[in-house]
Amino acid sequence: MPDEIADALTGVPPGKALDLAAGSGRHSLWLAERGWDVTAVDIAIEDIPGVHCVRADLENHEYRIAPDSWDLIVCWRYWQPDLMPEIARGVRKGGIVALAGKTSGRFATSLANYREAFEGWTEIASGRNEPITFFIAAKKLVD
Repeated sequence: MPDEIADALTGVPPGKALDLAAGSGRHSLWLAERGWDVTAVDIAIEDIPGVHCVRADLENHEYRIAPDSWDLIVCWRYWQPDLMPEIARGVRKGGIVALAGKTSGRFATSLANYREAFEGWTEIASGRNEPITFFIAAKKLVD
């Protein structure tokens, strides 16, 4: 688990977490070991102990994020611009997003893109640690 996410979740009680583009599931497993109810989504995900795994192609919108359903959404090293509004709607008030995209190549993005997509959210941590740009923020409790 990246230190940025671990630090941001210090003191946050476990809830429902969604790990998008989960890859091997390292974030999912880390969260599940800490009591989170985790759903991991990836096009070629393998079974992960204690995690609900869903095989779906995010680029083809094979998985839809239900609104106001998640306390945490992680999407690390993957940037898909049209997925950001769905992620924002999927997080409950007071919930957290932990997002990172690459700084070059496919799935590359910038901090400005995250700040625009999650305007009005409370930024917890952000920065650029080659080869990624990361953004962690909480949805405000009131609009």
